[in-house]
Amino acid sequence: MRTSDNLLVVQPDERQHFGDIARLVEAGETNGRWGAVIVHAERGTSGMTHLHRGEPEAFFILEGDLEVCGAESVTPIGPGSFVLVPPDTEHTLHVLSEEASWLAIWPSALDGLPEEIERARTEGRGDPETLMEIRRRHGTESGRRLPDQAP
Repeated sequence: MRTSDNLLVVQPDERQHFGDIARLVEAGETNGRWGAVIVHAERGTSGMTHLHRGEPEAFFILEGDLEVCGAESVTPIGPGSFVLVPPDTEHTLHVLSEEASWLAIWPSALDGLPEEIERARTEGRGDPETLMEIRRRHGTESGRRLPDQAP
């Protein structure tokens, strides 16, 4: 909702949901600078590290225990932790607790990513290769698979 002085206020029941992602704002609302989502994930959730060319990303952990994994490091983080990922830096989050959620402030290129992934899965095209291609179209370059993740 927009207030009379043009503030954008998104109440919990107004969020768009795409699987485990709830959109707060698209980059179009920030003059193409960044978007914001809340991610909710279960134990073991992670995947491949990835990076965003020329764009930073940030995470604020709301609940749960996680690890932030870089190209060479693994750092435990929990509620209240903030992570700033510089541009061109390999990273992923790995959920250690039963559940976790975090605020992600992400590059503008990720606008439309949750919809495309959800559509592909709904259409039966949720295989890793298709999902990787969708992520590539949204400016995400894949890194390495974490050791405890299946191919």
